[in-house]
Amino acid sequence: MHVTLSDSEVDRIFRALADATRRDIIRRTLSGPASVSALASDYDMSFAAVQKHVSVLEGAGLVNKEK
Repeated sequence: MHVTLSDSEVDRIFRALADATRRDIIRRTLSGPASVSALASDYDMSFAAVQKHVSVLEGAGLVNKEK
């Protein structure tokens, strides 16, 4: 399968991965789903800040949020 990404999509992915917290969230979710609350409990930042990191990752197509 060959996937072609636009320059803006590639830029969005690299911007998302430029942050260490977002890379850590990716690493932690590779083993299975995790709630934003569970993710937030391991960081010294607010729930809202972690939720924003997850939103950036979702916008780059790197994670999916489910209710």
